[in-house]
Amino acid sequence: MRYLCIGEPLVEFTARRDAPSTFDRRAGGDTLNSAVYLARLLPAGSVGYLSRLGDDAMSAWLREVLAEEGIADLCGTEPGGRPGLSFISTDARGERSFLYWRDQAPARRMFDNGDAALRAVAEAGTVLLSGVTLAILLPESRERLLAALERRQAVGGRIVLDTNYRPALWPDAATARAVIGRAAALATLVLPSLDDLASCFGIPDPAGAMAALAGLGGAEIVLTTGGGEVLRRPPGQDRIESHPLPSMVAAVDTTGAGDSFNAGWLAACDAGLPPAAAVAIAARLAAVVVAHPGAVIPRSAMPDLGLRVAT
Repeated sequence: MRYLCIGEPLVEFTARRDAPSTFDRRAGGDTLNSAVYLARLLPAGSVGYLSRLGDDAMSAWLREVLAEEGIADLCGTEPGGRPGLSFISTDARGERSFLYWRDQAPARRMFDNGDAALRAVAEAGTVLLSGVTLAILLPESRERLLAALERRQAVGGRIVLDTNYRPALWPDAATARAVIGRAAALATLVLPSLDDLASCFGIPDPAGAMAALAGLGGAEIVLTTGGGEVLRRPPGQDRIESHPLPSMVAAVDTTGAGDSFNAGWLAACDAGLPPAAAVAIAARLAAVVVAHPGAVIPRSAMPDLGLRVAT
């Protein structure tokens, strides 16, 4: 398995622009969105998803989505459990507002007594997780995951961290900084946004954000700045590259923009493209995603990115 994505699968209900009181059901969650796009861009069998679901109808539907997308279902089952729900509305600029019901979600306990889950983390080619993954886990589960990541780092395993910071999921920003910083120090690739670094770390400028992350370890860093240039620090180096983005497009719904960018970047790098081309590929995919409602666009809307990734 090339990628193991870890996180919380959500059942998302997105308000229609033409009928705001009507909601469309979709599968969502940041790392699940990335998993879907990776599975569409990479050879079959490349992507797995690790979480915990219930034995209810919504959990069964999420498993059907995984199967339809060709994602290996590595989600445990909690009897009586129910997945998290989110309701998403967008304004005229495509910016989102969320309502969540997720405190009961089994994903919070995915590493409790989770020998199978820990084994999956150890055996995957690349592990992809996010700040949301870390935030939703109960403290005991989170510590088990971080210990597993430490073991991966010790043997040279690849770890990708999307810093995705959602304040409502954390008791306070100081706790989030400590946990996300700890994970970033273990990662081989960090995918932050400037918004994350400004909100969580109090660092609103790109140069300061890159310096703060570089101080945590030798990971490759690819920083998005909200439509401006993308900054990259090659792994283990001190220099910073700057890569411009194409002109911004009018957004219908910005849900999934960063998740699809991450998937496009990873797939382009796996195809052997240099950083500037990988940024362009990732931005092209994200531009198509934000032109559609919801985080995951129909397969028929997927652009041909021209990627050729070896099995």
